[in-house]
Order: sequence, then structure tokens, then C-alpha cells
Amino acid sequence: MDMAEQVGADLGAIGAILAPFDGVKSEYAGISGGHITVNHDTVLQAGKAIADHWLQLQQITQSKLPDLVVSGMGKDDVSEAAMIAWNEVLNSNPDSYSKRITAYVQGLRQLADNLRAAAQQYGFTEDQVKDAFGALR
Repeated sequence: MDMAEQVGADLGAIGAILAPFDGVKSEYAGISGGHITVNHDTVLQAGKAIADHWLQLQQITQSKLPDLVVSGMGKDDVSEAAMIAWNEVLNSNPDSYSKRITAYVQGLRQLADNLRAAAQQYGFTEDQVKDAFGALR
């Protein structure tokens, strides 16, 4: 088996490792395209929940995403190719995990901003809105 075939086989093995996760892709597929309906009675509760979730994820991901890198593998050609492939999946591909996580967190922030605007349109005072959306100053 030549090097190209070996790399292909190794990347195929990596794909087989990831295959079980294909079953949950649909669970997350509609997150960014979902809809939320609120009214006067629920907008502050929904806004607080989304704002709190955004803040928590922002704090976690801001410090962790830069470390989402595979390094220090073997110095052979197969290990180097696998390391490059993993880093593409994790960071540089258009649909990389890093980019999907960032987009999700940004989507939460946008949703919280929209709910904040809705709360203001429903006539809640600035103090009421600030109490609910404290993280989004």
C-alpha cells in the first residue's frame, strides 16, 4: 500500500469513528433556523433564559475554542496528514466545529437582542428589561 492509500485508509477510519455521531446531526440541524414566539407575559422570562445561556456559553467558548487544536502527533506522514485533517474538521473547514459553535453562540446573542427589543416594544421599563437581560448591557 502506498502512502496515499494509507492516508486514505486512515482518514476512512477516522470517518468511521465519527459515523455514530451522524445520528444526532438532525437534532441540531434546525437550531439556527428555529422560531420562538413570545408575548407580553413571557418575553422577559424567555429573554432572561436566552441571555443567561448566551453569557454562559460565551464565557466557556471564548477561552476554550483557541485550544481546539490537534497537535503533537507522530512525525510520520500518516500522523501529519491525520493532524491536518482533524484541524480542518475542528477549525478551518467552512462547517468546522469551531465555526458552528461560534455561530450558535452569536445566534443566541442575536436572539437575546431581539427579545430585548420586543420587551421594550411591549412597554417594559428600562429597569425591568435590565433586570431580565442583565448580561446584555
